Amino acid sequence: MSVIPTWISVIGVVVTVLSPLLALGGVALGAYLTRKSDRELDTWRHREETMRMVRWAVEQILDGDEAGTDAGVVTLRSLMRSELLQPEDYDLVAALTAAVAIDRVGQAAYADIAEEDADVVEGDNADG
Repeated sequence: MSVIPTWISVIGVVVTVLSPLLALGGVALGAYLTRKSDRELDTWRHREETMRMVRWAVEQILDGDEAGTDAGVVTLRSLMRSELLQPEDYDLVAALTAAVAIDRVGQAAYADIAEEDADVVEGDNADG
């Protein structure tokens, strides 16, 4: 009759217990890395959409058409208050908005952009 040494049976028990724990650790690490890359991708998509909107608004303002200028300024104003705008992009968009909007529509139309909590209500007729 052959007897299995004690150290081999201890190693067998340890490996049996640690295998599922190591697998769980691998799954947890994979889930963490996937969520991290999803957040980075979401940030990149927001930035791309923001810059696309900025580009469109600036093109509308520079086109010279009155309706396009109004649409561009409203878009930039909305974007400045939007959660779509990343905090690190705020200064760039604010400077661009200032440079384009002040030159095209004047200081008064741009004045309240800096106030993030202000509600913008514009109109050309007697009703507002």
